Amino acid sequence: MISLFIITLVAFALLALIIIVLVKTTRFRLWQGVLVFLLPLILANLLWFSWLQPRQQHVQQREQVVQLLTQTPGYRVLQTQEPALWQLLVQELQHKTRMGESPQQALGELRGWLANVINRRLMRAPDAAVVKYIAVSVQEMQALNNIDPQLCFRYLYPQVNGGVNLEKTLSPALNQQDAQAMEKLLLGSTGGEQQIDKAAAQRDLQNIVATLYKKWGDKLQQLNMPADTAVDRSSRCAMSIDLYSAILALPARQAANLLRRMIALTG
Repeated sequence: MISLFIITLVAFALLALIIIVLVKTTRFRLWQGVLVFLLPLILANLLWFSWLQPRQQHVQQREQVVQLLTQTPGYRVLQTQEPALWQLLVQELQHKTRMGESPQQALGELRGWLANVINRRLMRAPDAAVVKYIAVSVQEMQALNNIDPQLCFRYLYPQVNGGVNLEKTLSPALNQQDAQAMEKLLLGSTGGEQQIDKAAAQRDLQNIVATLYKKWGDKLQQLNMPADTAVDRSSRCAMSIDLYSAILALPARQAANLLRRMIALTG
């Protein structure tokens, strides 16, 4: 950039010198010389501000976005594992930062873009990675529920009432746990789908529901109808926390098996 600036100054100095010589030795008028000097200056400024500078800024913004993603646990894995999604994330993150959003807040808004990938990987990841990821998710539910049950509901059902920007809402420590759990899940889920013991999953779910029924009664039916406007969203979140906590209390193999079965049935 500095060398280009120096070269430009030298070029205009030479042009000024040539114009002075022409004015003194020919019938070339002074106003014509000024015009000849200003014309390339105007054109150069138009070229810089209308094309070169925006293009340079675009390249710099993209480099910053790529650097952020490649340094963020979870997201950085997507560059090799999900290249198409990676490119979409880069483009959207660049767009959001260009519109004035902070990189971290913009990254939090893109977390929902990973939902389908995460669900697919939960079907393929080892038991420990599945259990860890869901355990962190339950911590997030609890934290959001303590802030506002509506946030917890939106976290659970973004398709009903919009999602939640976790980077903006939760603590950096919890977001770090989420990123690490996601990365562990992604790294361990490159093979085929895990086998599901449907009978065992059904048995475990029935036992858990029977236990939860003692606390919640018929309200448990609301777990199957989140879009119903009559649903008590505060209770819905609390019941979900109880449900997943009960699942996580099972041995890791049983818990992961039941979670995969639930994902297979509902996504």
